Amino acid sequence: MNYLIAGGGTGGHIFPAIAIGEALKEKVEGADVYFVGTRYGMETRLIAERGYPLLTLPIRGLLGKNISQKLALLWRLPASVIMSLFLILRYKPKVVIGVGGYASAPLMLTAGFLRIPTMIQEQNAIPGITNKVSSRTARLACCGFAQAGKYFKCPSITTGNPVRGDLRKLEKWCSNRQTILILGGSQGAAALNKYLPQFLMEQMPENTPLRVVHQCGERQTEEVKAAYENAPFKVEVTAFIDNMGQLLEHVLFAVCRAGASTIAELKMLRIPAMLVPYPRATHDHQTHNAKSLADLGAAILVPEDELPHSSALLGSFITDKEKLEKMADAYPKQSRDSAELCAEIALALQEKREVMDIVREFETHVP
Repeated sequence: MNYLIAGGGTGGHIFPAIAIGEALKEKVEGADVYFVGTRYGMETRLIAERGYPLLTLPIRGLLGKNISQKLALLWRLPASVIMSLFLILRYKPKVVIGVGGYASAPLMLTAGFLRIPTMIQEQNAIPGITNKVSSRTARLACCGFAQAGKYFKCPSITTGNPVRGDLRKLEKWCSNRQTILILGGSQGAAALNKYLPQFLMEQMPENTPLRVVHQCGERQTEEVKAAYENAPFKVEVTAFIDNMGQLLEHVLFAVCRAGASTIAELKMLRIPAMLVPYPRATHDHQTHNAKSLADLGAAILVPEDELPHSSALLGSFITDKEKLEKMADAYPKQSRDSAELCAEIALALQEKREVMDIVREFETHVP
C-alpha cells in the first residue's frame, strides 16, 4: 500500500510529516511512504537522511518575489499539477496527506479532484495559505491547535502535533539536568544569536556545571562562536542539531522560537522554556503558538522587541530549580500520541468511512 505525504521547505513541516510516515509504517504491514517536496527545501536532506524516497515537484514559492520573478515562476504551477497527476497515476496512493509548504498544494488539489482520500495536517494555531487552499478539496484536517480548525473548509479534529519516534521514547524533564538550549529554528534566529551569548555571560552562576548548546543557523556560526569566546562555562555552537533526540533528554531550560514542531517537542518532554516568537511569521502564528504554553504557565512569552531587556529575566529561570519544576508540572498530560492518532485517522479515511463518523470517533481522543 502506498501513501504520499506532501509538503516541506522547513523542519516545521518536514518533521511532523516524518512522524506520520513512521506511524503509518508501524501500523500497516508492507506500507510504502513517499514524500513529495521540492529540490529547494530542507526536505532534500532531512528525508534522505531517514531513508525515505523524495519525489519532487518544480513548484517554488511566490511570496516575497517581485512581479518579474513571479511571472518567471508561473509556469511551475501548471507543471506541478501535471507532475502531481503523474505521481498519483504511478503510485496509486491510498491516502494523500498535506503538511503545508507550497509543494503540498498541487498534489492535494489534484488528489482531491480525483476523489482520492486527502487529509491535512496543520501544525500552527493560524494555518498557512497552502493548507487553507487545500482544505477546499481535503476530506479532513488534523490540527495541532484547536483554533486552527475554524480556518478550514473541511471538518477538523484537534490531534496535537506529531513528534518523531526517536523523541517520543525520551524521558520527561527532571530538575537534575545541566543543558541550556538556545534554539532558533532550523535556520537559526538573528535576535537569539545577537542577545543570548551576552545574557548568558552575564547571568550564568560562577563555577556552574551548566553547559550551553546554541543552534544558530549556517549564516552566523562563526559570529556566535566569537561571542562566546572566553565563556566561563561549556558551550557548543552548531549550525544545525542533527541528534535532537539525544540532546533534548538533557535539557533543563530552552530559549527558542515558537514554531509548531518546537512547541510539540517541548510539550511532549515537558521542558520549561522562554519563547521568542518570530515576529514576521505569517499571521503572527508563532505568537499564537507560544501563547498556548504561556497561558498554561509552562513557558514565558517574550516578544522579540522586548528581548534586549530580558537578561535578568533569563537569569531568574536558569538559577531557580523550583520555578522550573512548577513550569514542567504545568504541561498537560497527553493521553494519545499525536503521530499515531493522525495515522489512525488517515487509515479511517482509506476505508472510505463517513467523515463525520471519523470526527465523532477520534475527537474524544484529543491529547
